[in-house]
Amino acid sequence: MAETISVAIPVYNRAGWIAQTLEHIFAQSVPVDEVVLCDDGSTDDLESALAPFRNRIKLVRIENSGPAIARKNAIENCSGDWIALCDSDDFWAPDHIKTFCDAREHFPDMDMYFSDFYTTDDISKTKFERAPSGWLEFMSEKGLPAEGVFIKCGNGLLKGLLWYQACFQSSSMFRQSLYRKVGGIKPYVSRWRSEDFHLTIRMAAVSRAVIGREATVTINKHPDNFSADYVATLDGRLSILKDVVDNRLVPDEFTACLKSECAASELSLFRAFYWSGQYKDALRVWAQ
Repeated sequence: MAETISVAIPVYNRAGWIAQTLEHIFAQSVPVDEVVLCDDGSTDDLESALAPFRNRIKLVRIENSGPAIARKNAIENCSGDWIALCDSDDFWAPDHIKTFCDAREHFPDMDMYFSDFYTTDDISKTKFERAPSGWLEFMSEKGLPAEGVFIKCGNGLLKGLLWYQACFQSSSMFRQSLYRKVGGIKPYVSRWRSEDFHLTIRMAAVSRAVIGREATVTINKHPDNFSADYVATLDGRLSILKDVVDNRLVPDEFTACLKSECAASELSLFRAFYWSGQYKDALRVWAQ
């Protein structure tokens, strides 16, 4: 039996974006099997925006609880073998799902996949093209060069994403079984900045991942993005790293590199607070 693909979309006050996002999903050259949206207590006219699609989507409604809980509800209401994530203001290229299916055919044992993408704040290069030299080679399976359309990741995936985070929600897919294996999304991170990285770290630590080198997603950057505040995003990332370490949410072999990353992140955050004039916050970080 062919494996099925569900799309999970958290949405909050995206009436001006969601129709375009859904149009891109339903225009895929290889169709998905299910689209599940979780409305996180939107106060705009989301209902009207969704009206043309109501017979093609499954809609779950919750009280406003933050993006992670909305994403969790969308994922856990999906029935597919694979979950394709998409934020409510991002766009897929027509062959996004087809490219994933090609990767799955080449690497049938994979349980996590993510592709390259563009961001609208700089469309001159893709995310991977802006990566540090040697980044793809570092993450590729030992003995295999980082070349070709797809790269099978080795044990360096987690460390590679700490070095350069290029696994964004709208470009990633994973098996339901991997999601369950790591314990799913933790509700307490729901309003943390960069909350999605909490799940990404835990899956990267134990996954059999493949990277697609073709940019098949556009991430729309605008002032309403939850992660638009750079300093707050750094603060959230540090909280995530510490939580993963303190609660031993990844295998012990990654503890040392995560602790090292925590120390580096604390220094970066201290400097960011200091140079932005947030001296009390800088002292708080220094005291840690």
